[in-house]
Amino acid sequence: MRLIRYLLQLSKRIANRTYTFIMRGSFKSWGKHSQLGRHARIDGADMVHVGNNVSLGEHIWLNVKNKSKDEKVKLRIGDGTYIGRFVQINAWHKVLIGKHVLIGDRVLISDADHKYKDKLTPIIKQGDFFKGEVRLKDGCWVGIGVVILPNVTIGQNSVVAANSVVTADVPDFTLVAGVPAQIIKQL
Repeated sequence: MRLIRYLLQLSKRIANRTYTFIMRGSFKSWGKHSQLGRHARIDGADMVHVGNNVSLGEHIWLNVKNKSKDEKVKLRIGDGTYIGRFVQINAWHKVLIGKHVLIGDRVLISDADHKYKDKLTPIIKQGDFFKGEVRLKDGCWVGIGVVILPNVTIGQNSVVAANSVVTADVPDFTLVAGVPAQIIKQL
């Protein structure tokens, strides 16, 4: 049984390394020792910078659009950052993720929103728009199931509790929780 478990783990590591090797060339820049989990969906990889020692989980979706028609990096992921499985990041203009950031599974981060002003047109047909940059400062921890809305900064070494919805800036060294996220305490 141990041998089978070991062989399964080994085959998974080999598959992830192979997938990373194949995909890394499509990014704007790819840091040393960074890994990309299998089954990732990457739209606009040529506008994504990935630092060194970054781990991007399986089934993530990096959805980067060139709404401003420039060639700049729209999504920057700093050194030593871990992004869990099933995470979706929408970067229409700019999402900046600092160094040594921990992002749990099933997180949504977006700098854009859907248009919905015309009440007679289905929302899906009205398009979307950039609403405000998102920044996750160095060392912060974003718990499982969190939603981070546009125009938000998560402070240095701050914690966003699981299943929170962040609608406003989180100060440095702060724990927030809830819907919408509220300050629980200073760390």
